[in-house]
Amino acid sequence: MGLVKDSSSFSGGSSGSGGGAAAAVGQAFYGTGSGSYTWRCPAGVTSVSVVAIGGGAGSNGATSSGHGGGGGGGLGWKNGISVSAGTDYVVMVGKGGDKGSDNNNSGTDSYFIDTNTVCGNGAANGHQGGSFTGDGGGNGGNGAGSNGAGGAGGYTGAGGNYAQNGSGGGGAGGGNYSSTWGYASGGGVGPFGQGTSGQHESQRGGLAGSGGENGKTGENSQTSHGHEARDGGLYGGGGGGPGDTNPAQFLSMGGRGCVRIIWGSGRSFPSTGTGDM
Repeated sequence: MGLVKDSSSFSGGSSGSGGGAAAAVGQAFYGTGSGSYTWRCPAGVTSVSVVAIGGGAGSNGATSSGHGGGGGGGLGWKNGISVSAGTDYVVMVGKGGDKGSDNNNSGTDSYFIDTNTVCGNGAANGHQGGSFTGDGGGNGGNGAGSNGAGGAGGYTGAGGNYAQNGSGGGGAGGGNYSSTWGYASGGGVGPFGQGTSGQHESQRGGLAGSGGENGKTGENSQTSHGHEARDGGLYGGGGGGPGDTNPAQFLSMGGRGCVRIIWGSGRSFPSTGTGDM
């Protein structure tokens, strides 16, 4: 299942007879932009399941010395959340951390209702991956100074630390390239339920977990095209670290987060009926 690329939300098919029939199966996705949204519960829906992936951290320095890849965002999911038809609920989509050497490199939290219900925490400024709140999920992987970024957390395991595989459907960490040319970003994770874990490939961007977006490979003298940014993979991958030749404007942002809500009989995270219906 590929990444969601449509508008900020969508609803799956309703069924029944006559006007105003209850929505038997549906879903809503928020992740094409960070910030606060509102989800209005459809008629006939009393319970939902939600996955939330936090934003990955961005690069946090102008050169390689001590300033490696950012941590990956955490992933949390929760089933059986009680809701009431016609009621509006808060959805927060986490921002990927900014690039640069200030204090804005942290990814921010993604959650449904509030951070105590279900939440994927954004990765902190620096290299530490985000945690999670819910029935299950996984912490984001850690980046490291003078090294690659962490992958986003998985559905039943953690994202990969720099140069490590993801587990439980998590993204892999980015590889160590060189202090001269810059380090790879971490793999993201998709919102359609647990799939294959991302694998680390030496000196390359972390591969995505569960249908997310792969991280981007570090630059080198053979492949560099003007100091390309290496933003973290969607959703929640950590941004790749800088090399000594990279000016600050070509540092990398963390991958933004997302929230996906599903409802209907026989649908629950981490992987039961969680696909696009």
